[in-house]
Amino acid sequence: MVTAAVGTGTGAVLQPYRPEHREAVLELVAADLLPGLPALTFAELGQAVQGTGPGGPAARAGLEDVCTEVLADADGRVVGAACRAVRSPDGAGMLLWLHCLEDEQHLAQALLQCVVGRLGRRTVHAFTEPTALAPAGLAVRNRLGTRRALEVCGFSGTDRWRYLHRRPEGRGGRLYAVADVVECPGLPGWRLQLRERDGARIGEALVGLPVDGVTALQWVSLAPGRPSVGGILLEQCLAHLADRGVREVTAVLPAPSDGQADLDAALGLHAAAGFAEVDRLHTYTRCP
Repeated sequence: MVTAAVGTGTGAVLQPYRPEHREAVLELVAADLLPGLPALTFAELGQAVQGTGPGGPAARAGLEDVCTEVLADADGRVVGAACRAVRSPDGAGMLLWLHCLEDEQHLAQALLQCVVGRLGRRTVHAFTEPTALAPAGLAVRNRLGTRRALEVCGFSGTDRWRYLHRRPEGRGGRLYAVADVVECPGLPGWRLQLRERDGARIGEALVGLPVDGVTALQWVSLAPGRPSVGGILLEQCLAHLADRGVREVTAVLPAPSDGQADLDAALGLHAAAGFAEVDRLHTYTRCP
């Protein structure tokens, strides 16, 4: 693949990603991190460049022709990067991730036009898979320039998830007398199990292993007929995490939709436990 000029009006050129670009690209990615996401490493960036990662999209989605390119300005400074692929089962194009100077919408637009052009006449899906850099979905409030560029380039967005954030310290909370915290090496993570004094299970929660004092709440499950203990379970989960030095907890919940009252209830449960909605995560599709 050769270097190619792109239509930004600033002399920007698109070129294949090389190892010497990693510091600049990681800086662009770091600027887009949402609260509660740990700092990224060069190893994670390397996985994202290859379209892989822990539970990443390449193996699960059957991706082929994974390619990462960077956008450099006239002075050679890297101002954007994007990774694309083709999904082998149906031939759809995939924009796995894209990062640029977010205040410069024309940069995101130039990257998107190049991605669409490289993929040819096919349906293109954007931000539908988690990567080593971030969960699935574009954070539309935090990344307004990329959101607008997607719309200009003919992509239609779908509201998929709510990104929530909470700092466990400060609320206190007496630890429940009958609760177990066990490690789950296969996941990996911690499982909190809450029981009645007679041993009957009330509910359980799973969190990822903390990295740099931050972790993600994966799911909360309540025993049938015990919806009223959901708040207790979440409070106990957060109290145990704070006791183990966790400073920040995130959660990604499905966006509410008509006829699914349980999704509204889940958001309400988290809000009552002190979680705040930081952003909304959208996926995008462009038809040929």
